[in-house]
Amino acid sequence: MGIKVLDKSTAEQIAAGEVIENPASVVKELVENALDAGATRVDIDIENGGKQTIIVTDNGNGIEEKELHLAFKRFATSKLSILDDLEHLKSLGFRGEALPSIAAVSRVKLTTRTEKTMAGAQITVNGGEIIKQEEAGAPPGTRVEVNDLFYNTPGRLKFLRADNVETTRISTLISETALTNPEVAFTLRSGKNTLFSSSGDGVLLHVIGSLYGNETAKAMLELDRKDKSSACRVNGFISAPHLTRSSRRWITVVVNGRLIRNAMIVNALERGYGDLLPKQRHPLAILNLAVPPDAIDVNVHPAKIEIRFLRPETVKTLIYKAVKMALQGEQNYPRWPEAQRRPDYPARDKKRETNDWKPGRLFEQPGRYEAVTAKRTEYLPVGEAPSSEENGAVNKGSGSIRLIGQFLHSYLVVQKDEQLMLIDQHAAHERVIYDQLKNRGQSFSANNLQLTIPLTLELPPAWCDRIPLFIPLLEQAGFNLAAVGDNKYQVRAVPFMFRDNISKTQLYDLLEDLLSAENGSEDETSAEAGEINEDSQEAVLKTIACHKSIKAKQPLSREEMEQLLDQWGKTPLSHYCPHGRPTVISFDRGEIDKSFHRSGGN
Repeated sequence: MGIKVLDKSTAEQIAAGEVIENPASVVKELVENALDAGATRVDIDIENGGKQTIIVTDNGNGIEEKELHLAFKRFATSKLSILDDLEHLKSLGFRGEALPSIAAVSRVKLTTRTEKTMAGAQITVNGGEIIKQEEAGAPPGTRVEVNDLFYNTPGRLKFLRADNVETTRISTLISETALTNPEVAFTLRSGKNTLFSSSGDGVLLHVIGSLYGNETAKAMLELDRKDKSSACRVNGFISAPHLTRSSRRWITVVVNGRLIRNAMIVNALERGYGDLLPKQRHPLAILNLAVPPDAIDVNVHPAKIEIRFLRPETVKTLIYKAVKMALQGEQNYPRWPEAQRRPDYPARDKKRETNDWKPGRLFEQPGRYEAVTAKRTEYLPVGEAPSSEENGAVNKGSGSIRLIGQFLHSYLVVQKDEQLMLIDQHAAHERVIYDQLKNRGQSFSANNLQLTIPLTLELPPAWCDRIPLFIPLLEQAGFNLAAVGDNKYQVRAVPFMFRDNISKTQLYDLLEDLLSAENGSEDETSAEAGEINEDSQEAVLKTIACHKSIKAKQPLSREEMEQLLDQWGKTPLSHYCPHGRPTVISFDRGEIDKSFHRSGGN
């Protein structure tokens, strides 16, 4: 094929793909334009996850009628004139690509009026071509209506996700943008439902409360620190050490008013907590970093979510010290029962340690021993279901199996004929529960525990559109969850196994994991019908099984261990957990003898 110049339409649609990936990309660009125009109120209305309609209305400065057609020309911008202007940039947009890119892949109608004019103007653009421009009545500000996104690029349209997933992306974006601009009133509506609304009173803590709930807002610590030599400053809020989440999605980073993703800043934030953060837990945070414009490079990617720092070490040190200082002055203590235990360590049951068998003393014998390691480890296939015997052993497959005890409060030590087995108690129990939920259709609702005082959860708006999908599955697992108001759910019963360690933190983690699992679904038909497809349902059941199962470092009585061993032996495919990890490893008698330089075998 010879070299040729692409036609204008094809070139614009290809270029638009760098800026517009999905409906959330459209909302991001339009909202940033509104903020650059000085808007103090921004309303966003969407239909079908933004695929059918996106309307962004603001009360900003508006666009003069004579410049309206220029707004849809690529690389036309009011933010800068020459390349050197990037070193002094204070606006969110600057590339002049947003409106042309949106218009190239949709049908756009823009209505605008400036404060000094009596009448407004309206322009219609389809697929990048200006259809008409005319006078129109309008209040001061700008209204952009985007319809039929990717109507002329079906290859892009088919890769959009289900409506509820695209809605969640937009909701998450607006939530973060509201945290970035507490002085702006945002409203997000999907159809007739209001998903999020902020007052715009300029108080960041109020926005945190509206997004994450009042209890979360009360547990936030303010930070504010400036580095005089570099003129960099960071302020915002971080959560007290007792308030953590299972992922970093709750960390919002803002640089010069721009939402960004930056691993260096997040690492500096978490390093500031030191050993106050439990293992595999992460804080909630809103970090607002002000940096001289000439000390950053914002022209890294068309989406403008990545930046480069001229002096990264200065920024890391500033954030680290700001977090340390905020934590040193902490006066925000955890409330009971959240303070009963750190999330990664289950409660110890002292009654279990009064039995004849003592956790931690299993292999304690007099004399000196040198550590030895078996040379070969193999996964042990599981045979037929066991049955109890008088001597504490059970039959399993072709031989008998006998419980020896618990190692490190995490592994069952078992003898099967001439094999020594180590069974991961969490993975084994996870497989048992998953099989009961999925293959046998067993419901745990009959064995749940009614809470004397129900737990009220204030959920982020981005979750609330999808949580109802999971209520039937949660009820099957033994939960009783009911909506009690905007973004509020009440937990009135929990599975009996959670009776001694349920907390709001664990419930938030469970719901977050469920949403993450469901996010893998691309079945739009079932999603639009308010259902969960088979793949997502399986992922949800895996998540519930993981949260319901016995944890590592959890002491068990001998009766509990034998019960788990019996259930595990009756479960198909029990040598792997639902996520594919082995539940058991075995060591042959011959290999153990060889390691001790023994011969024989009697």
